[in-house]
Amino acid sequence: MEPEEGKISVWVCREEKLVSGLTKRTTCADVVRVLLEEQVLGQGAAAMLSSSPESYCVVEKWRGFERILPNKTRILRLWAAWGEEQENVRFVLVKNAASLPNTGPRSAEARVVQSRESGCWSAAAAAANLTQEKQRRIVRKAFRKLEKMNKKKEQTLCKDQSSVEKMETLVHLVISQDHTIRQQIHRLKELDREIERYEAKVHLDRIKTHGANYVQDTYMMDTCGHLNRRWMKRRRDIGRAEEEAVAAAEEEEEEERIQTQLDTSLYIGLRLKTDLDTIRSELDLSLFLWESKEGELLELLAREEGEGHLKGSVGTDSEPVTTDSTSGAGGWMEQARGLSKSCNTNDDDSDTGLSSMHSQDSDNPPVCESLV
Repeated sequence: MEPEEGKISVWVCREEKLVSGLTKRTTCADVVRVLLEEQVLGQGAAAMLSSSPESYCVVEKWRGFERILPNKTRILRLWAAWGEEQENVRFVLVKNAASLPNTGPRSAEARVVQSRESGCWSAAAAAANLTQEKQRRIVRKAFRKLEKMNKKKEQTLCKDQSSVEKMETLVHLVISQDHTIRQQIHRLKELDREIERYEAKVHLDRIKTHGANYVQDTYMMDTCGHLNRRWMKRRRDIGRAEEEAVAAAEEEEEEERIQTQLDTSLYIGLRLKTDLDTIRSELDLSLFLWESKEGELLELLAREEGEGHLKGSVGTDSEPVTTDSTSGAGGWMEQARGLSKSCNTNDDDSDTGLSSMHSQDSDNPPVCESLV
């Protein structure tokens, strides 16, 4: 839809209205006023748009998007600014909000004020004043009743007017949503047509490039070569997989062998440590026994020397025996010193190897026993 210059179409209640005679200074408020006047003249009391022009506005819709145009917007300039997209633009007259009910005029009440200048009242004046006061009270009551009746009427009218305005608002909302849905459907159809045109263009380009049977040729061309390539690729993949499996098995065997060697070395180290601890304990025990036996031996030697001295003082007949005992004691002393030296050397040699320690442990006790 492309209207002529100076004309524009506006949707009013699902009906397209063509507004003509537009100038560069025509605003949205002017368009709303003209449309409302035309609605009232055309339908009279049955017109759906019965509110003031301030309650309505023009909504601009384009490809599913919409915005409310301000009243001072130059609508013809806006229409010309859309250019090629004018066919996708719609102007819709909707109601922006329900108008508030107008409060009626308040009635004024006359107030009676006595004159301060008169000094006294006569009886007739008092009676007249009483009758006038009653009349004023009656008038006031009548005004109050009329005011209450007017308020009730205004409340009922406001309720009816608010309900009518709510219905109008809902109607305009439904109409606006219907326009939006129609625009979206139209846009979807345009997209489908564009997709079909693009697919047809691509198909024609492929026909020009590869021929009319390019689909069949694509599937049937070079089938044998393709199968051979697939077979060779599969063979290479199988060979590579076998090599990887062999390499993985060799690595696993190497890991198992190294793990076994590590376990064996650990076991041997533990056994050697255990043997070393046992040998050290045995060596400590043998040293303790040797020291105890050495002490006993020294004590026996001291006793023998003491007994020799006592026998030498008693008589000369015992001299050969004493000399023998002394010579024997001296020999024992020499043997004990040699034994202590051998034990010291055995202590020094205990760190050189296990066999020397075993030989020392096996040799020391018999020497001590023979000396005892």
